[in-house]
Amino acid sequence: MNTKALKLAAVAATMLEDFSPTEWVPLPSLGLGIRVLVDDGQQQLVATAQTSLDRSADTGSAAEAGRIYDTMYPHAGFAWPHLRAITEVDADYFGTTASTTVTLIDPLPGAPVGDQAITDVARASSLAQALATLHSAAPETISEAGFPVEDPSRFQFQILERLDQAASTGQVPAALLQHWEEEFEKVALWRFLATPIHGAIDETSVYTDQERVLALSGIERLRVSDPAIDLAAASALIDPAAVPTFFSEYRNSRPRADEHVITRAELLAEFAVLDWLLEAVDSGDQDAIQDAGELLSSFNNVLFSKEASEPKGAPTETTVASSAPTATSSDQDSNPATDVPTEQPESDTGRTPEAESVIDEGTTEPDESAPPEDSQRP
Repeated sequence: MNTKALKLAAVAATMLEDFSPTEWVPLPSLGLGIRVLVDDGQQQLVATAQTSLDRSADTGSAAEAGRIYDTMYPHAGFAWPHLRAITEVDADYFGTTASTTVTLIDPLPGAPVGDQAITDVARASSLAQALATLHSAAPETISEAGFPVEDPSRFQFQILERLDQAASTGQVPAALLQHWEEEFEKVALWRFLATPIHGAIDETSVYTDQERVLALSGIERLRVSDPAIDLAAASALIDPAAVPTFFSEYRNSRPRADEHVITRAELLAEFAVLDWLLEAVDSGDQDAIQDAGELLSSFNNVLFSKEASEPKGAPTETTVASSAPTATSSDQDSNPATDVPTEQPESDTGRTPEAESVIDEGTTEPDESAPPEDSQRP
């Protein structure tokens, strides 16, 4: 039996006065920790014990971000997490080194895209439209709430600083290094107004059905910054053949976007390989350093052996970048994707949970054993 999931269900049963769940179903971790769907026969909620959350933003930020989303995007065609309750449990309860935050949220529609690329035009276009909506809002509400505001020139400096760090490793081919230095030093590239961005687009934060994007999670990374950060991360979730459609739809959905946003997104997607190298160096993982170096050499060969007639931002570059388990900003996450469903959990009454059932289509496994087909009772 998944004892940690059972413990989480027991905690969830005490968190709301008007909610006394009688059934629970373990859910995939999604990199967050322990997750269960709890049901009292009238409503379902998702409880999460954040035992493996490796992001810097705290849960309070997620709750505030949800309120900001409510204010800024009242007519958005996608949903986002709404925090219903939050509590802390002692470290020894889940066997962690520090106290664990437990949250209750409303289930999100759809399922995380997972570890296979989005190949269909419909979902690629829907993701572009969702990001265009996010980036079109005024930034004042975010800055007034105390979320980070990143100046374009500061972001450029950070990129060039990472480039210098990577150069010192000796793992970056000279031609590729020169290519990035020349591109990122272009003054015109950084003449844009920072916008609200999601900031944590990855394979676990984009929820879809078979046709469109239904929800975005991970909203605690909300900030005002370069919209190309979101575009680069999203492009890594999309099959190379559908990337031009994604960028075209974004441009059509946000005609007032700065003229260089797609160029920056393509460069940041390339840069993900270099970020992987820097993470490997920081961790001292020699195998990962060697793998990153080999991938950079391979990318160098691909980039500079292309025929002159091939477009600058061809999908080949995104293919190479998306093969590295990193993101495109200083808040990096890995960016694989999928739309392949798996079986839905069922309760012991034979009733399929109504909301979070499709979330089990994510490919990340729970912390302990695989979830049983029958739900348990706390």
